[in-house]
Amino acid sequence: MARQKSNYRVAVGRQAMSSFLTNLTAQYSSIYVTGLGASAVQLGGISSIASGFGALLSLPVGWLVDRYSLRKIYTMGVFLTAFGALLYGIAPTWHFIILASLAMVPASQFLGAGCSVVCRDSVANKDRLTAQNTCVTLASLSGLFAPMIAAALVAQAGGLTTEGIRPLYWIQAMGYLMVFHLVFKKLKEPDHMRDSRPAATTEFVADFRLLLDTRSPLKKWVVVALLTSMPMAITAPFIQLYAYEFKGADAVTLAAMTTAMVLTRLVFGIPLGRLADRFGRKRLIFALTPLWYASFIILVMARNPGMLIAAGALQTFYNIASGAAGAMGMELVPPDMAGRWHGVLGMLGGLVVVPAPLIGGLIYRHWNPIWVFLLPLLVDLIIRLPLLATVPETLDRLPDGSRED
Repeated sequence: MARQKSNYRVAVGRQAMSSFLTNLTAQYSSIYVTGLGASAVQLGGISSIASGFGALLSLPVGWLVDRYSLRKIYTMGVFLTAFGALLYGIAPTWHFIILASLAMVPASQFLGAGCSVVCRDSVANKDRLTAQNTCVTLASLSGLFAPMIAAALVAQAGGLTTEGIRPLYWIQAMGYLMVFHLVFKKLKEPDHMRDSRPAATTEFVADFRLLLDTRSPLKKWVVVALLTSMPMAITAPFIQLYAYEFKGADAVTLAAMTTAMVLTRLVFGIPLGRLADRFGRKRLIFALTPLWYASFIILVMARNPGMLIAAGALQTFYNIASGAAGAMGMELVPPDMAGRWHGVLGMLGGLVVVPAPLIGGLIYRHWNPIWVFLLPLLVDLIIRLPLLATVPETLDRLPDGSRED
């Protein structure tokens, strides 16, 4: 970390603090929303509405991060996260969660695009996945004890009920305000932004045309990126709910699933990042894919809490493989285009992430919930992996196709 730019260290600190706060509520959010009166279809619909809003924001946010101010947008993202957590905490009905989710959308867009620019600007290709996994591993360490702390707080506040879970969101909101203070004080504008002239809004279309005119295989990568995001887009709202409704998971088991995921990331994140930085991102993705396939298969076959916890642990390998894919995607463009590229992927990603949770909800309630977890695996195996095999490795190459020194 010492040889990276200071913004990387700020981003790592922000991620570590946010990880603890996120893991306080991660295993309870779907139970909380259904406790407020939402059905599985409505739960998926909330995710779809938020994803659609996010897709609309992706292009302008990506452009603003590149051409306006990374510091202002990133800082605003943290503030909106605190505001969204507060809205969750005061929600009287599930309808109010729609407002809370919409508040979280620009926060996620600002932070996602900002992190892409920070990582692309601050870290060389040869260190990228190691640096990325160092960030996530430290975040995992920070969040390691959050699920069990949350389980104890929920038990004390009334158990797996809406009112038992609600105080976690109040704690979360106060914590994010502390993160806001850190980022506001420490984050700096990247050099390429301080030296650039202010952008006019009339340059918006021209800037994106310039991005897509580069020599890298960006159009093919868009399809790979969309298919990479699909499994989690469909399954994320339903993993904990399925374990609770169909496998009899209690608060401790749900917390243990999240803890197992964090521990696995803590153990394997940095070593696998080093392997990817040495031998290539594609090799890591292909090696890890069977492991996260196994996580969903074990989930639907689970007969006891131990199998549910094992499924949670193996799910980490989806996140690591997705991180490797994200590193490949960022290495296809130069640093001053990273925000716009993130915006393009986010907007087009809406084609997947907007309908996916709603489709998942319909399958969950009106067909068979196991297919929420098995159908994405079939699509990944038949379409994404063969397409990924045709994309060149980016480890030692610059966006123009030349090799990085």
